[in-house]
Parts: sequence; structure tokens; C-alpha cells
Amino acid sequence: MEMARAISFFKDNKMKFEQRYSDKIIERGEGYIDSVEYCIKINDTIYGQVQGSRKYKTEVDLKSFDGDCSCPYGTNCKHAVALYLIYKKGDFWDADDFIKNLDKMSHNELKEMILSKLQDNPDWIKKYNLRKSTNKSDLLISFKKNFSSELISEAEAVLPDLTFEQLIELHNYISKNYDELSEKILEENEDDEYSNGYDDYDDEEYDKELYDLNELISEIIVKRAISENKVDRILKNEYLRDEIIENAESFIKYKEKIKKIFRKHECLQFLINLKNPILAEIKNFVDDSDKTILYSSLEEKTELIKEIAKSLNDKTLLFSAALYEKDLKTIIENFGRFEAAINERHELINYLGEIIDIFDKNKLKNGEIARKLLNRHIGGRYNKRQLTYLASQISDFEFIKKNFKKENIETDVVLLERLAQIDKEKTLSFVKNKKDLLGRHWTDIIPLFSFLKKYYQAQTIKEYVRDNQDTFRTSSHLKKHLKEECGIFISQTQGNLIVEVKG
Repeated sequence: MEMARAISFFKDNKMKFEQRYSDKIIERGEGYIDSVEYCIKINDTIYGQVQGSRKYKTEVDLKSFDGDCSCPYGTNCKHAVALYLIYKKGDFWDADDFIKNLDKMSHNELKEMILSKLQDNPDWIKKYNLRKSTNKSDLLISFKKNFSSELISEAEAVLPDLTFEQLIELHNYISKNYDELSEKILEENEDDEYSNGYDDYDDEEYDKELYDLNELISEIIVKRAISENKVDRILKNEYLRDEIIENAESFIKYKEKIKKIFRKHECLQFLINLKNPILAEIKNFVDDSDKTILYSSLEEKTELIKEIAKSLNDKTLLFSAALYEKDLKTIIENFGRFEAAINERHELINYLGEIIDIFDKNKLKNGEIARKLLNRHIGGRYNKRQLTYLASQISDFEFIKKNFKKENIETDVVLLERLAQIDKEKTLSFVKNKKDLLGRHWTDIIPLFSFLKKYYQAQTIKEYVRDNQDTFRTSSHLKKHLKEECGIFISQTQGNLIVEVKG
């Protein structure tokens, strides 16, 4: 019933929804459905968490369809689309019934429910007591004179009770002295009698609570500055710039002031993060040193970055945007910028497998492009089908051989197959001379023998086994799997190996 209602609701409001979200954003949102960790409906709003490059808090107004998200895009983003599509499917928790039921519960029932939840969330009591017992003025003094990790929990508990000025003072102090405070936390961990020292702690996580506290403070300051009309008080505060930039749309009426106060690259980030950014305005803040900002915004602001690239006649940036959009025509036209784009934004490598699939689907044949892509098969990046497609366009034996890696033989075996198609004898010689192919686990040897059986006679396989008989004498697992998976039987009689190839 709930699912049917949601689907009907969506159909009736399809036009309204599509007015808020472009086709591209909707398409990307569809790809993030499985990344929605939860969806909760409260009155006419759905709330959720969506896993992107990090976890984003997302909400969608079911009347207007406006989405709000903690991602860089900010509003009406792909995460909001994904959250709404999950709601549309009926995969959500309806809090309305729960809230209505609270009104019907007696005092004792409410008390019992709270007590049961306290057992699973004892930190509620801790936070309550800390908030009650902590002296707000003393907290600031302690942070400055006697800082310890225990003060982080106390500070978090009392944040709602601090004045605007106290919040700014605390945030400024933590930001200015962050390295020193982090070092104190690390020293505490190392001195702990139950600790084995630094190795017990992730070198990126030991200061997480301090980092999260400072982020929370900046978030509260910015929200209160807006609600209490104190924005002018924070614009010149360098430690709050990131939070202001992330919430750019809320500061749009201060845009001209920000352009005068912020550094050039900060202005660029701010303008890009606006809901309706102005291209001509953005161009004034772009130079070569700030290109990294454009590249880092590619995923969330692809359309905008593409327009900037066209306006600047920046073919490398245009090619990069095309990779994100999987725009085949633009990719082909600008493929000469391939290496430059990868060097500018190394994360683009993660899209190459998908690009190969698009090329394959469209039956594109281009040896030069295939060579460039195959050169990026670092660490076994591509799957068998993708490697087969690339290798099929290349007839350079030495080039393919160079890209074959024994560490990736499960996939790279298709490169051996392509070598055999070009020159079987040279390939066999290469395999025989590459002794370390047989020095790995049986799971890495099986693909090799599957290849040998496919391209060479049984006699060749027998000779290869006998030439490397030490490998096969002792490994019962290898012999077992060769028999089961390759139809190659190896036995031993009076010290001699007997090899039989079936099929």
C-alpha cells in the first residue's frame, strides 16, 4: 500500500520533479540508489544518508521536491534524487505513525521506552551529565591551559549552551592550535598503559574526535550567524571559510563582500558552489594555479565545468568533463589530451574501464587510443573483456608483452592469448623463459595452463611440465586443480612424472 501510494505520488508530480532536477542529475541519481543507507519520512520531508565520496546528510521536501545535501553540490543533487527514488520504491521508514503513537503513550510507557533505549545508548546519560556539570567558562580556559582528549566530549556536550562569541573563540583556538592539540592526543595514546604505542592507532584517525568537534563548531557558528544576522562577524574569519563555501547558497546576498574579502581561489570555490553560478563571473577568478579546483568539482558540477572549459577553450578540462559524462564524441575528438588530463586529475583513471566499455559497445577501433588505455592497466585495472577489446586492436608484440604482468595473470592471460594470435612460437618462448610464472600460488598457475591448452598441443604442455618438474612434484593442490579445471593429469612413477592431457 505504501509503495503504491509513493509510486502514484511520483507519477502525479513527475513534471514538477523534472523541473527541479536535470536529466543528467536524475541519471546520476539512479546510479546512487544502492548508496542510500537509510530513508526516513517525517511529515512532508524525507531524511537520509547517502554514501558518495563521503557520507552525505540529505533531505528532500516532498511538496516542492527541493533537495538539500551536505555534498559540495548543496541543493537538488544526485544524492537527493537517489534518496527520493528510494522513497518512491517504498524503501523508507515512516516516522509519522511512530510520532502519533507517542501521543497515545502514558507517562510510564514513555519512561519505559526511554529506559530501554538508554541501555543501548548509555552515551546519552554521559552527554546529559556533562552538559549539566560542565562550567562553560572554565571549558574555554581548560582548552587553552590544560587540554586533554576528555575535554572534547565535554565541549561537544555543551556546544548548544555556548554563546556565539564563545563558539568563535573555541573554534579559533582549536583551528589555530590544531597540530599542537593533536600531538597531545597522540601522546596520551602512547602513554596509555594499555596501549602498545603509536602502532595501535590509525595515523589518520587518532585525532578524529577533535576534527569532528571543530567541524561541528564551524557548522553551528555559520547556522547561527545566518539566523541571528551576524554574517558580517564571520566573513573575515579565515577558519570559517570552508564552511561558508560549502553553504554558499545561504550567503549569496553577501557575494560582493565575499569577492572583496576572500582569496581568489576561495572566491572561485564559493561561486562554483552557488545553486545558479554565473559563468562570466567565475571566469574572472580562474587561472592556471586554480585549475585543480575545477578538476575537483568535476563530479558534482560536470555541466558547469564543461561550460567553463568551452569558454576558456581548455581542451584538457573539456576532455576530463567528457570522461565523467561518458561523452563518446568529445572523448574521441580530444583524446590527444588524455595524458594531460590524467596528470591533472589522477582520479580520472577510475573511469577508464567504463570508457573502454563504451568504446567496445560502439565498436570503436583505434589502435592509438587502445595503446594509451592499455598503458594505464596499472595494478590490474581492467577486466578480461576490456583487455581483450584493447589488445585486439594492437599488433605490436613487444608492446603487449611489456604490459603483461604475472601478478595479474588471472586477467592478463588474455594478453598472452593476443600474443599467441600474433606469434605462437615467440609467445611460447616468452612463457618458457619467464620462470617466475610458476613460482606463485596454484590459483595463478591454472590460468596459464588453461591458456597453454587452448593454443598449444598436448606434447608442448607435457614438455613444459617436465622442464619445470620440481614445481609439480610436491604440490598436491596444484595437481588436483590442474586435473579438475584443465583436464591435465600429473602423476609420479618411480621418480618420473607422467603427464596426460585430456580433451
